Amino acid sequence: MPSTTAITAPQLSRLIGLPGAPVIVDVRIDEDFDADPRLLPASCRRDFKTVSTWAAAFAGKPVAVVCQKG
Repeated sequence: MPSTTAITAPQLSRLIGLPGAPVIVDVRIDEDFDADPRLLPASCRRDFKTVSTWAAAFAGKPVAVVCQKG
């Protein structure tokens, strides 16, 4: 089973753009995204309800998942 590790916003910010930086996946619900449609640099949006359809694309890569609720 993959391990999970917490990372702070400042820690993640320092990694963006570096080799080996995690893929940043924004899984906010549409309502939260509509209220604040800004994305973190280099992030991509995905629907958390369909994680089984897109998770394989990130296999073997470090991933940071972000959402409105934490």
